[in-house]
Amino acid sequence: SSISMHAPASPPASPYEWFDSIIETRQLLGGAFVEIPDDVAMQQAAIAAMVGSLGDPHTVYVPPKNEREFAKQLRGTYVGIGAEIDIHKNYLRIVSPIDDSPAQEAGVLPGHLVIEIDGVSTLGKSADACMEMLLGESGTPVTLRLRHADGREVDVSITRREIQAQTVKGFRRSQDGWQHMIDPARGVAYVRLTQFTETSAEALRDVVDAAIEHGANALILDLRFNGGGALGAAIQAADLFQRSGSIVSLRGRDGQGRAWSASDQSTDIDLPMVVLVNEASASASEILAGSLQENDRAKVLGTRTFGKGSVQDVRSLPSGRGTIKITTARYYLPSGRNITRSARSSDTGEPWGVDPDPGYHVAMSDDEERAMFIARRNWEIPGALAADPTRWADPDWISAAPGDEGTDGAGDRQLAAAMTALQAKLAGKDWPRVGDDPGATASASDELTRARTYRERLLNEIEATDKRIGELEAVVEHDVRPETDGAREESK
Repeated sequence: SSISMHAPASPPASPYEWFDSIIETRQLLGGAFVEIPDDVAMQQAAIAAMVGSLGDPHTVYVPPKNEREFAKQLRGTYVGIGAEIDIHKNYLRIVSPIDDSPAQEAGVLPGHLVIEIDGVSTLGKSADACMEMLLGESGTPVTLRLRHADGREVDVSITRREIQAQTVKGFRRSQDGWQHMIDPARGVAYVRLTQFTETSAEALRDVVDAAIEHGANALILDLRFNGGGALGAAIQAADLFQRSGSIVSLRGRDGQGRAWSASDQSTDIDLPMVVLVNEASASASEILAGSLQENDRAKVLGTRTFGKGSVQDVRSLPSGRGTIKITTARYYLPSGRNITRSARSSDTGEPWGVDPDPGYHVAMSDDEERAMFIARRNWEIPGALAADPTRWADPDWISAAPGDEGTDGAGDRQLAAAMTALQAKLAGKDWPRVGDDPGATASASDELTRARTYRERLLNEIEATDKRIGELEAVVEHDVRPETDGAREESK
């Protein structure tokens, strides 16, 4: 065979000429390929390739077969196991089980690898393909084979049900609902916001107003692991706590945009606040945390946030061939800074994300976060084992590592630091230093710790794989050689 090479074509002279090569390619493949191509698959692949060429992970094409579930997720409801997922080491990984979900109730934890779904391996499959297997009809079971960090594998059966996003939570849950007064004696309230939906700001106001009626004098707002959501909800939430000042501004590629500022209302909430963030706090979470920080309405505590300073619109293709979630603008904090993390920001050391305040950088390792999740589950499932709730007022107990049953401590050093800071403030003292100073060095140190943890897990995975290879080789050696010898004997 031979291959002919041609010089690259000149750019199209008109917008219509842009389609010429696409049409030519379709005709060529349709007429010459050894099998009849799937025309719909080619069309969707072309759309996906155009979207992918933008190099923006937040601009994505949703084909028609996935639109229904995509729309459900936008509304915050769907039928499944209730877990945030991604692909790690070619397997499906649980990023975080959603609160009050079947996955959480079954003991699924962040970092678990899902090796199989109903007996089908997830090796090499995309997150979308795995999601299709996890979603289903309410009441139907799905069996996951989970691999723990130590290489141990277990099968867990989970019954699917409709997952309704409950975005505003407390520090523990009783039969009467979520509890928010974490230190009743001093009047410290705690609210955890898991994502931003259209009802989040209203629910947040209701919870904080109720806490104030019960004597709240200060507030811990936990935005850790909050990946964002509706922009309007973040703006409304910031306006709850600000009487004045800019909240956020948006600008498109033409430099034009819109800005939002706080409105002074008699119902504004004016309490000393600490906002908890970490590397998984993104987008709308960064808008809220950044606005409260730059307007001196709250101390931000934890680690540098994710760094997603863009806004997406969801637009359906007029042809009905799918939906595109497209980045249409970037947002800017009151200081005028965009927080997006890019390859350039990593290379040049330019700041990205929202940093904690000086003296409020408190990092937690992956293992500490995992232990915290385990302990948290014992407080958030009604009827589960839980220690005396009054101990939550003690920062030493909050930061203590949990025991085997999750009752010896909460294992949450960031929450403990927030409690220490607010208790000092309520005692009439200045804001105390409860951690380190943020900045490039601190953020690099956090990333180094996570990279080392990943390397250790990777080495454990290699060791487990080598062991499995050895076992399979032993089986092959045992089964194949006698058969080969027999074949040789028969050929004589």
